[in-house]
Amino acid sequence: MRKGWLYATGLVCLMAACTGTPQSSADGLCSIDVAGAMEKPAELKLSELGSDVRYVLLETTDSCLIGGNPNILLLDKQIAVVSGKNCFLFDKETGKFLTKVGHVGEDPEAYSGPAPTYNDVDGLLYFMRRPATLQKYDMQGKYRGKLTIPTPPASPGDFCFTDSLVIGHYNNLAMGYNARSLLFFNEAGEQVDTVPSLFPVLPEKGVQDIASISVIKQGNAGIVLSNFKDGENSASITGIPFLWKSDGKVRFKESFNDTIYTVERNGLVPYIAFATGKWHWGAEARTDSKNNENRLLVGCIFETKDNVFFQCIQGLYSDPKTFNGIYDRKAKTTRMYAEADGITDDLNGFMAFRPKACSMKGEYGMIIDSGTVLEWLEENPEAAENDKLSVLKELTDDSNPIVAITVPK
Repeated sequence: MRKGWLYATGLVCLMAACTGTPQSSADGLCSIDVAGAMEKPAELKLSELGSDVRYVLLETTDSCLIGGNPNILLLDKQIAVVSGKNCFLFDKETGKFLTKVGHVGEDPEAYSGPAPTYNDVDGLLYFMRRPATLQKYDMQGKYRGKLTIPTPPASPGDFCFTDSLVIGHYNNLAMGYNARSLLFFNEAGEQVDTVPSLFPVLPEKGVQDIASISVIKQGNAGIVLSNFKDGENSASITGIPFLWKSDGKVRFKESFNDTIYTVERNGLVPYIAFATGKWHWGAEARTDSKNNENRLLVGCIFETKDNVFFQCIQGLYSDPKTFNGIYDRKAKTTRMYAEADGITDDLNGFMAFRPKACSMKGEYGMIIDSGTVLEWLEENPEAAENDKLSVLKELTDDSNPIVAITVPK
């Protein structure tokens, strides 16, 4: 890969993102007007994300009990639910429990954490086994071998797959300001190439330099705030994808960068720019916790052929607030509203929708505790008359959560 070209491209794109100026259609860069949408907040409607909603009641058995704060992954025919140390698969149409996938542990088939990455090329789930292994499982829960990551001493945080290569991403703020950002390696575990971070390399800091660490939840993202003894600060985003597949292409967005790139073998191609204007928070200020109450940090991003759902975090070091945004690709409009209010269900009149996952088919999904649903039904008895919500009557206090899935337009 042409490293000099990548550095130059990264610098130009970073400068473009910093200005917040919409790019012309001639340069092929889509611009999402975050600054304009922040000036005129507007209630978000579920019909902006889909044409309908399906409600999938996850089967409840002793073998697949789901605990608090679960996460989901929407696959072609399955729903993967990550709960505690477990990864369960359910049928996406019926909610029937299919299998438990692997386990946390130290034996040869175990993984370090139950959150998988789906490889749409071979149809397998990949689990991280730190420090340098990916464990492979199929949709029947069977172990299918391992893949070595050529990355000592640090490990990438998330992955994406092409026909011939695996791409791993390093969250450079979380990895001691590591200058490496993307790593390309093959099935044999051999490093093929790297892409450097688009940001200037900051001085290395170790555990001994940290005065305190705190973790906050903002929207779908987890934010790790580090305060150093020299007075500097840093924020690192976790829990959301920095690499994802869209329209058969690999997308990439680095923290504190307002541009999404398409990853190609000969470089990073600018794809979407979030025009944050006066709210821009770029690389030059990423360790500065002062005078940035209004800066916006673009966090979670879900992309379909019809729209882009995204979240922006404001006042990270003071009084953090998160905003949801929806960009309509056809109308080329951007609308934003407070994440605390969710997205109004104008399709079925159900409780506010809060996207937690997005499938490659363009479906958005959220998982809701059954107790929360039952409380809402008690407060909204008229909802029971809606045929589309009638399936919710089957819930009990002991039921597993439900998954609400939008139907693409």
